[in-house]
Parts: sequence; C-alpha cells; structure tokens
Amino acid sequence: MRIRKLFFLDSPIEQSNKRRLLYFHLTLICFVLGLLLAFTYRPFIYSNHINDWHLADTIGNIVAVPAAAFFFYAWHKSIRYTKLTILVLVFLIWSFYEIAISQTFDWWDILATMIMCFVTYPILQVLEKRVIE
Repeated sequence: MRIRKLFFLDSPIEQSNKRRLLYFHLTLICFVLGLLLAFTYRPFIYSNHINDWHLADTIGNIVAVPAAAFFFYAWHKSIRYTKLTILVLVFLIWSFYEIAISQTFDWWDILATMIMCFVTYPILQVLEKRVIE
C-alpha cells in the first residue's frame, strides 16, 4: 500500500484550464530555450574548444526533462500520478530513447537526464503550491 501512495494519488487532481495553459507556456519556453542554446551556445563552445563540463553536449536533455514534465501536466486535465511517477517515466522514456533509438548515446546525457529530474521535482512542487488558480 505504501508503494502505491508513492506513485499514485489517492484522488485525481483536477486542473483548471488556466493552470494547464501555464504548463503549456512553460513547455514552449523550455523548447525555445533548447533551440536557442543548441544553435548559439553549442556552436560557440565547440568552435572555441571551451571545456564547459559537457553542458553543451547535454543541452537537449537539460531542457527536455522539464519540458516533458510540463507537457504532461498541460496535456492532462486530471492528474492521477505523483510528481515522482511522472519524473520516473520521463527518465525511463528519455533513457530508452538515448539507448535504443539515438545514434549518439552518451553517459553524460543519461546523467544530465537524471540530474534534471532531481531539479524539476522542486520546480513542480513550487508551481503546485504557489500558482493560484
């Protein structure tokens, strides 16, 4: 029973359209930020041979995790899963993509995905508590 409470809510949370629109806008912001960084920051770092501790290599994963979580919240009117479940699913799906589908598998991408899941969790906590309907 304790495991069930870890991954599933006792009763679904109904979201207003206003809150769903906020999550959709956050998804778009993450997407646009990822594109901007991929087309400006990454080429600059690569062309100048700057060591940025693999930040330029993992930009896609860094913005994809919060974008996917925000998109999940924007898409669903009724949320039945905990934030932990959503982020575990994002991690598993993105890791599967890296391992099975992507032609550029890199451990740094998996690590960036995991770190961003830990970073996204408190962001979702704050949005849940601070955003007024």
